[in-house]
Order: sequence, then structure tokens, then C-alpha cells
Amino acid sequence: MNAKKTLALLLALLMIAAAILPGCKEPGTSDGTTAVDTEAPDVTSETAPAADLFKLVEAGKSEINIVRPDSHTNSDADVKAAMSIRSNLVKLATAKNPGITTDWTKDGKHDSSTVEILVGDVSYDETAAVKKDLGYGDYCIKVVGNKIVVLGFTDNSMNYAATVFNSMVNQAAVKEEDGELYNVFLKAEDLNKSGTRNEVISKIPVYDGGNFGAYYLAGDETDEVIIKNTTVDEFRKYQEKLKAGGYTEYTTNEITGNYFGTYYNSEFTINAGFYAYESSVRILVEPFEPETLIGLESDNKYNVVTTSQITMIGLEYKKSDGGYASNGLSILMRLADGRFIVVDGGFNRAKDMTMLINQMKEQSADYAAKTGGIKVAAWIITHAHGDHQGALAGQNSALRSNKITVERMLVNFMSNSEREKSINYYLSNSSSNWSNGEGGGYTSVYTAAATLGADVVNVHVGQVFYLADLKLEVLYTIESYGPAITNALNTTSLIMKLTFTDPATKKETVYMSTGDATGPGFLICHKMYGSYLKSDIVQVAHHGYTTWGTENGTTSAYIDMAPPTLAWPQGEMAYPNYVNKSYNAVLWNKSSNPNYIETLVAGWENSITIFPMPYTPGSAKVTLTHGS
Repeated sequence: MNAKKTLALLLALLMIAAAILPGCKEPGTSDGTTAVDTEAPDVTSETAPAADLFKLVEAGKSEINIVRPDSHTNSDADVKAAMSIRSNLVKLATAKNPGITTDWTKDGKHDSSTVEILVGDVSYDETAAVKKDLGYGDYCIKVVGNKIVVLGFTDNSMNYAATVFNSMVNQAAVKEEDGELYNVFLKAEDLNKSGTRNEVISKIPVYDGGNFGAYYLAGDETDEVIIKNTTVDEFRKYQEKLKAGGYTEYTTNEITGNYFGTYYNSEFTINAGFYAYESSVRILVEPFEPETLIGLESDNKYNVVTTSQITMIGLEYKKSDGGYASNGLSILMRLADGRFIVVDGGFNRAKDMTMLINQMKEQSADYAAKTGGIKVAAWIITHAHGDHQGALAGQNSALRSNKITVERMLVNFMSNSEREKSINYYLSNSSSNWSNGEGGGYTSVYTAAATLGADVVNVHVGQVFYLADLKLEVLYTIESYGPAITNALNTTSLIMKLTFTDPATKKETVYMSTGDATGPGFLICHKMYGSYLKSDIVQVAHHGYTTWGTENGTTSAYIDMAPPTLAWPQGEMAYPNYVNKSYNAVLWNKSSNPNYIETLVAGWENSITIFPMPYTPGSAKVTLTHGS
């Protein structure tokens, strides 16, 4: 082989390598709303257009084709981006418009010699070469061979990539000399640009396998990446990838074929879970704080000082307008080590907090002086409605004056942006599912936590808390529902399985805490866990009111729970109006729940129902008061 041929072959090989190897992502910082742009490496290939020039429009004609994913719909960001790019070119190509098509072909093959614009997750090798180096928060415009790849994982980054590309096109557009028609000529080297739209998710390891499903801002400080069409094996490989990437594995868990793990480094805590029923993986990222490491079973050392019990406090009262406030939720749980768990606490009324504190004092009178006073191991807020978080948010000064220590608060509040999106969507469709400003009161919960010196723990599905003789499992949060627009604030309500184990006899009692859970949340639980939801006591959800849609979700989950005992957080005046609703009847109708034995209604303010642990149906201690 002569020297010229050898040199030509070497140059060709270098050009091919350049088209395949360089990554798209460049380092940078971003606040999640402002892009950090960097010039991507030059990419050429043997089959690059003549003079490395892409003639997107010539003399008002556009011969170029735009390709978008066939599997995506018009509502998907990459399809919208492809249409946006075409619309922009149509304004300039007044003599002949560009084409737009999908990546589907009969034989699955694609012509690498054709000049095309590939928008989104197109099934071409050129797109795959760019995608492998792209972080979840990044966008990229890159030339690979004869293709211009326009790509971003999230809706935000995909939209921005299209915006940047359209800006490039518009800046390059010039009219012909002495003519009215446009030319748009762009050099390959000018078509390489990348940046970061979300620095947090751009830093986490990218999942190998499945398909990127969506990005969801689950909480104001919790980013969620959803992977679809994946497998347990791919999830396990991702767990190993996290560890190889510098994350410490804190804990793992399995519930009925669903797998979960918590990982952390100095910057982030990642909670990742495989959801078997939908073959998905949900990756949750939040800033690392010591409290994000919730405690292991091996850390749960305690001394038995009392017996455990669950107390349901009646909250019904007569309002000034003559009507009755009959909902609200206030549950107090005494642990074997003498500490308490509080679920919600009721309305923003001094009386609601006083009833709760009085029960803590009464139930700890025998041991509080010896154990360092009254302590709340965890205060759980199921969701941000005022009849659930109101007492804590508005009456917490009473806790301080009574020297009650609150160690931590367990919450999972949806992000403000998603909450506002849901409000705007339903109000614009004349729906009563949401009201203006609904659910914003959780900021007062954070204020209360700071005032009380309590850690705030954002709980996630699959996590397990070990608190003395109680095992608390988080089964559902709003993170399992997103990215769908939330149909009602109650759909954000936590669902938790609480198992008390008697230290002496090892007998277990399972209490299902549902808050104001709705049909959609229950349906997810039914699909994920099935008979694992079996319970001894079930707190009836949403006081027995509406399921907010998907009624079969509520009934299916209730049938799975099949409890002998119902703890119904409702007032005497309203209870008769809801007990016979079909979605409630499955709990007490023997044909659907052959285990059913009893229903205990919370009733009027100061009414107290105590379930001693371990619980035997019929052994509750009930003190009823009756309002006028």
C-alpha cells in the first residue's frame, strides 16, 4: 500500500472514530431553570455532507427530513419539539416545506447517508451515540455523520434543545442576493451545542436498560426520574452501578416482588425502587442530610417500660353556623418504650391539641418522669389538609409549654409547582377537585418542626422505620402517582402499614394507616402489594367520604386488607350518611370481608377509643362523649 493510500485510510478511520466516541455532555452548573451552554466537540464522518455544510433551506426549498420517535404521541415533548422545528423551518421554506416522519421502518434499518434531523429518542445509531453520554438533566445538539441530533431526556431539556436549534436556524437565515427566498446554511461545527437544565439529575448515574419515561418534581427538594419497560435484573445492575459510582448502599428491601434501596454520598440521597406491576423503576434524588438515613433495624435498641396501644380521638364539634365539623384525624400510638407516634392531630383548634396532649400525659403518667419526659418518636402528617395538619401547624406552642419533645416529623408533600399545576388544570376545567391555594399550608408544618427542633424526614415508598416494637412501612406516596396531574390533594395522602409486635408474646397486630387516601392511590397499592395489605385494624380512608375517582381502586385495596376491625375517623352526625356507600360497604359486608367483626367510630370531641396491643376484636376501651 503506498503512502498516500495509507494516509487516506488513517484519516478515514480517525474521522469515523470522531463521529462515534466524543461525548455530548460538558461540565457546568445550573439552577434548574437557566441553561449552562458549552460547545460540544466537533464531529465529522466519512459520509458527512459536502464541505460539512447542512443546507436546511436553499432558495426557499427544504429537502431535509425531520425524524421523531414512532412510539411517542403528540403530547410527548420530543414530538412537540420535532413539530416546533418543522414549523420554524416552514416559515423560511416558502417554496418547499421540510418533511416529518417517524423512525419506524419495515425492516428496522435506517439509511445513514440521508441528511436528517433526529429529534428526541429516535431509534437510530446516531441518536444512541449521543444519548449514551447524556445526563438526565442535559440537552444536546450534535452532528453525527449526516444526522443532526437534537436530544434531551426531560421535557424541559427537550424543549430547550428545540428552542436553541430554532435560534440557530433563525440566526443563519439570509435571503438570496436580489431575491425574496431564504437560504439557511449551517456548518457542522456550528451545530454542536450542549448544556444542563437540571444539575441534580444530570449528576446521578444514568440507568442502563428500559426506556426513559418521565421526569417529575415530586417534592420541592425531591427530583424523580421514571424508567419504563425495565426488569428486576436491570434494576439490580443499576444498584451496582450506584455503588460503583461512589454511592454507599444504606439499606435494601423487598415487598411482594417490588425492590427498593437507599444510597447516599456527600451530596445526595437516592431512593430507588422497582415497581413490578408496571415494570418501572422510580429514582428519587434529594439533598443529603443525616436524617435522610432513617435508621436500621439493628439500630433499634429500646427498653420496655409500658404496653403499646393505639388511641383514636374524636374531633366532631358544632360550628358557629349550626353545622358540624365531622372529619379530621387524630391518632395517638404509645410504643413499648414509652414514646408516642402521632398521626396528624386534627384541626387548628386549641381544643384538638389539648385533647392530644392530655392523652399523652395520662398515658405516660406512670413512667414519664423516669424516661426523661414525654417524647414523640415520630409525628406523621399524612397530607396537607387543615383537618389533618392544622393542630400541629397552628397549635404547636402548647407542645413547647408542656415540654413535649418531638424527635422527627414524617411527611411527603408534593412540590408547589405540581400542586399549582393541578389546581390550575382542574379549575380551568370547572372541576371542584381542587380549590385555589389548597394544600399550601404545609409550610407551617416545616415552621413547626423548626420551632420544636424536630427533624423533617421526607418518606419514600419501600422505606421501613423501626421504632421500639413498631415496624412502619411506607407503601404509597405521591411519588408513586406522578407524573400524572394530581386529581385531588387527598391523592397525596400517605398509606402506611404499621405492625406492632408484642415484646413478650411476639404476637403481631397490623394497623393500616390510610389518611385521606383516594381510589388512585389505593389502586396502585392493590396492584403492587395485593394480599400483603392484610390488616387487623384499618383506619377508614377520608372519613368514609368520596374516593375521588377510581372507586374500584378503593374497594380492591379494602378487600385485600380484609380487617376484622374498622377505626372510622368520623363524627356521629355524619357517619350514618356514609357507612352504606358501596366503597365502604366492602369493609363490613361479610360477602366481601368475611373477617369483619366491629366498627368503632371516632365520634364527638373528647371521645376516646383505645386499642390495646396486641389487639383482639371486641377489647377496645371506648369513652364516648356526646355533643348537643
